[in-house]
Amino acid sequence: MRFGLIAVVLIIGLFMAGCATQPEPNALIERKELKIDPEVIYTMTVTELLEKRIPQPGGEGLLQIQFAVEARSDAELAWKVTWFDASGLVVKGVGDAYRKASVLAGQTRYFKTTAPHARAISYQLHLREPK
Repeated sequence: MRFGLIAVVLIIGLFMAGCATQPEPNALIERKELKIDPEVIYTMTVTELLEKRIPQPGGEGLLQIQFAVEARSDAELAWKVTWFDASGLVVKGVGDAYRKASVLAGQTRYFKTTAPHARAISYQLHLREPK
């Protein structure tokens, strides 16, 4: 009797776990360049994360990144980029604060930003809900 009850409870538990919807996995979230708050992960997905060097007079180039955000529902987004030099130190720039944007359900929005100085060789993108 007790074994039958345990078996029924396990079967019901497995059935209910199989019905639960899981968020879509996004391989880009695992990249160290991308830091997304958990609240944002469930409403939108970063679908692209591209980087290139923009040539400047004098031979140096500025690092430029572009990313796309696809929303599963209407959402507000705040984003910023932290730039790093070869030593891992932060490269300060003008307007280092979070920038706000709206993304509508089913919409893909594209964002682009350029490093403040040629010393910047890497970055970390931060996405969160606006405060």
